[in-house]
Amino acid sequence: MGSYLDMNQLATMVRTKRGIRGLRETAKEIGNISPSTLSRVENSKMPDMETFLLLCDWLEVPPAELIKSTEEAGNPSVLKTPDAIAIQLRADKNLDPAIANALAALVKAAYHDLSQGNTNPKQES
Repeated sequence: MGSYLDMNQLATMVRTKRGIRGLRETAKEIGNISPSTLSRVENSKMPDMETFLLLCDWLEVPPAELIKSTEEAGNPSVLKTPDAIAIQLRADKNLDPAIANALAALVKAAYHDLSQGNTNPKQES
């Protein structure tokens, strides 16, 4: 089973979080990354491991969330529903990034439970 870094998702997340701020300002905020490297990532170019980890920290996303299995991917350009929802939540400028990440994690967990058939609501005592 192979895996790959979903560069389209990473690029979208970086562009979304950067918003209208400049590349230099954002690169300085992230730390130890150049504006040109940030631009390349936004254009779906593969970063080195150090840059990838810095970006994950800045995005507040676990690196594993961006690594996809080739078996489950089918078509790597098509996002699964929880991933698409997570991107939309993180893109919402009205949400604090920590809240958007928490909501994305909840959606992903609920979606996983529903897909496994775990639909039993808690019984009241």
